[in-house]
Amino acid sequence: MNVRNSIRNKLIVFLLIAIILPISASIFISYFYTKHSLKVEAIRENSNTLHQGTVSMINQLNQINNISLYVYNNIQEANSLYGILLRGQSDFIVENQLYSGLHSIEQSAKDIQQVYLYSEWANKSYLLIDGYLKREPGRIGLEGHYIQPSGKINPYFEPPHPSHNYGMEGFPYSPTNTVLTIHRPVYRAPLKERIGILSIDFKLDGFRSISNMLYDKGNENIYLFDDNGTAIYASEENLIGQSPKYTWLEQAFLQSAPSGHFEWKETGGNGIVLYEKFKLMGRNWIIVKQIPNEYIYENASRVLQINMLVLVTFLFIAIAATLFVSVKLTAPIKKLTESIKKTKLGRLQLEIESDRSDEVGLLGNAIKNMVDMINNLVMKELRLELANKDNQLKALQAQINPHFIYNTLQSIGSIALHNNVPKIYEMIASLGLMMRYNMKTEETVVPLSKELAHMNAYLELQKQRFKERLHFRIETDESILDIQVPKMVLQPIVENCFKHGFTSNMEAFEITITVQTAEDLLRISIADNGTGAAEERLQVLKRQIEREATDTASEGSIGLINVVSRLRLYFDAEVRVSIANLKPSGFSVMIDIPFRKEA
Repeated sequence: MNVRNSIRNKLIVFLLIAIILPISASIFISYFYTKHSLKVEAIRENSNTLHQGTVSMINQLNQINNISLYVYNNIQEANSLYGILLRGQSDFIVENQLYSGLHSIEQSAKDIQQVYLYSEWANKSYLLIDGYLKREPGRIGLEGHYIQPSGKINPYFEPPHPSHNYGMEGFPYSPTNTVLTIHRPVYRAPLKERIGILSIDFKLDGFRSISNMLYDKGNENIYLFDDNGTAIYASEENLIGQSPKYTWLEQAFLQSAPSGHFEWKETGGNGIVLYEKFKLMGRNWIIVKQIPNEYIYENASRVLQINMLVLVTFLFIAIAATLFVSVKLTAPIKKLTESIKKTKLGRLQLEIESDRSDEVGLLGNAIKNMVDMINNLVMKELRLELANKDNQLKALQAQINPHFIYNTLQSIGSIALHNNVPKIYEMIASLGLMMRYNMKTEETVVPLSKELAHMNAYLELQKQRFKERLHFRIETDESILDIQVPKMVLQPIVENCFKHGFTSNMEAFEITITVQTAEDLLRISIADNGTGAAEERLQVLKRQIEREATDTASEGSIGLINVVSRLRLYFDAEVRVSIANLKPSGFSVMIDIPFRKEA
């Protein structure tokens, strides 16, 4: 027995598929749905968080900008920083007043590390750090640090850089941490003449505190960039003050929307990038948050692992249960099969012992009864076969060989010629031609010339019957006589002309057969001048041709429908058949078949 066709094996496979497939499908559908839900939720929550963080970042930068504007406080008072810069004086009293103003700026925010001031008209520099004021003559510490020596400039942020003492020496210590500096030129109102420059170094603790609330350290990354692509702050602190060339960062800058997200795919990983853009102090800023897919889908992967563990556990249980059930059910069937195999040896008596009352037991008893009945029928058939052999022999002896009839017709034709009766000879010759054409049953496809010759012989015989009342024409081109066509296509259709088209009171019968080419088709047209078909009957015939409903065709349409069926067997659906009534009277059948395709 073929193992693959065993019911037991099929049952095992079916039960395993029925158990494993739904569970697996459920697990994977749940997994992908969970992944999608986690992704949507992550985008929604992080977009809200990033927006709140952007507001905090804007407030932080605005606070830094506002602190730099303290230099314009109390502009009408002579001892204010603006008044000191405007007078351009430098003495002990002025320096005490200047110290008081710089100290107020230093104490205005805990992130301020040091304050630098250059007096343009006094040509003197001051640096205050941790309450200690250092003064130097000239423009100390400005060259090479974003401030040009002369000319009109606008306030701006210097990207994060290592802290320095602006070139002044003699401080108790030199700061080395990274700071963000805002440089603000001080102008004389209303002439816009520069009278000094104020520079304030801010620690990055404020940005760090805000960023720590916006991302999960170790799993996500957060960045603040200016419009030059320089990192003002980054969770990867080695990038602070740098201009990294990441593909996803360039894509974020190219986004036209003020906020949004996009897929991030690189060799090193992939995930989601969220961004928020804003403008401040005439510059464009962008906050970018990078979330790897591994972090987003961490819970989904954990759920999948648990489900896979459950699946494997249940799989072992299912396999054991399947094997037990299948063996238990198929064991009696296997015994029954072994008993049935013995019938191949000619032993038509089964000894099936089964005390089962279920379907298997009923099947065994039914098979035993069936084998007994077959045994009785075989014995009867043997006796009937012996009796029929004699009858068949007698029937064969009584049959007349068709070739004998054809040879006899030839003999009659010879006698007719001998007795000078050519008309009889012509009729015998036409009948013989038709019989020979019909007797060659091995021919299913013939040249068009043979089919037309057969049709001509048939019509000549009919002319002997109807005399001068019958007129027929066969029109064709000699160049297409070698085209192969299915045998006996024309005669069934022409026979219908005599059966249904012509009546005894008609004075003239006319039949026209035309065979010609149309594009790549062979077009056969058969038309008569008979009574045609009633409109209802015509529609029935058209429907029967359309569906080749030979089983419902009435007598008279069988010939036409049979021709259509055979042509479509030869040429598939490439055959087109159309029928119509002619005016004033008559009926036409037009058949298009491909003549370049061999049958």
